Amino acid sequence: MCLTASKEFTYMEKWLVMLLTTYKNNPSSGLAQTICFYLNKLLQHDDINFCGEKRCDYIAMQRFWHWHARRA
Repeated sequence: MCLTASKEFTYMEKWLVMLLTTYKNNPSSGLAQTICFYLNKLLQHDDINFCGEKRCDYIAMQRFWHWHARRA
């Protein structure tokens, strides 16, 4: 269960969704690196400590996108 997240955290999550949608339509190495950057920012944000499930999901996503950014 996640407590109410700050506006900054919510904004970064929405931005991440937009980046993922853009990548789906136009994949690129630079975009994969940008996705990694925002996942890192979300995982370093104070609000992530109150979102156990999201933290696990974002760590898994971070691993995948880090691998994908290096591969491309």
